[in-house]
Amino acid sequence: MNRIFIVTLISLAVGFAAASWIASPDAPSDRQPIETRAVSAAFDSGAPLEQRIHALEQAVSEERQARQLLQEEVFILTSELERLAPPLAEPQVETPGNASEQERRAAFRRRNSAGGRAARLVAAGFQPGEAEWIVQRESELQMEALQARYDAERDGEPVDFLQNRTAAAINLRAELGDEDYARYLQASGRPTSVAISNVLENSPAQRAGLQPGDQILRYDGQRLFSMSDLTQQTMQGEAGVNVAVDIMRDGIPMQVVLPRGPVGISGGRRFNR
Repeated sequence: MNRIFIVTLISLAVGFAAASWIASPDAPSDRQPIETRAVSAAFDSGAPLEQRIHALEQAVSEERQARQLLQEEVFILTSELERLAPPLAEPQVETPGNASEQERRAAFRRRNSAGGRAARLVAAGFQPGEAEWIVQRESELQMEALQARYDAERDGEPVDFLQNRTAAAINLRAELGDEDYARYLQASGRPTSVAISNVLENSPAQRAGLQPGDQILRYDGQRLFSMSDLTQQTMQGEAGVNVAVDIMRDGIPMQVVLPRGPVGISGGRRFNR
């Protein structure tokens, strides 16, 4: 199957999943998503102007972060497909020299089993005991996040989708520290920096000299691993104040200065393998 077609299907599936979650008819009216309530408050003509502006800004910020998280998931799924799918020119007829479909499936199961994930972590430099603990802790944190969301839904409490979606990764990063977390991401075939694929015209990024292909490593001294990390850091501190941004260009470390706020870039597809 054409890979472009596969990627398109994945993108549509992720988009429909997000839309279904936001607009699910099964959700009780008193538990609308946070984004919906924020937008409603923003356009409530009876609310104070400052409150409406704040609600609208919050809704826009949450919607942007949600799109970035979905984009990252599409990139990760696409990368997995590219690793698993045979080359387009490869014949589909099984020969003695080629692995059978069953063998490929078995290899996929081994790779994604607890033992396979631990083996990749060991190859990335972790001790065997550390690798086993990380695999176990990863599952525990993911289950805790699922349970927290389930309990909130059952109790009729509002659920912060973005916070719940990223809770496991945030907690694991805090427990490992940035250096080990970067190795963990690298072993998983996930990005360890923010890859720039496009720089908007007349944006702070363009004025600072950022270029497509640059890798953003730190923003105001804080390590970045994803576009959502970058967005969260731009929201911290005083808007408009100049901050140092560490980048990597063609293997050469550099530093630029940007005003705190929207950078004006699109994230790209670069995975550390």
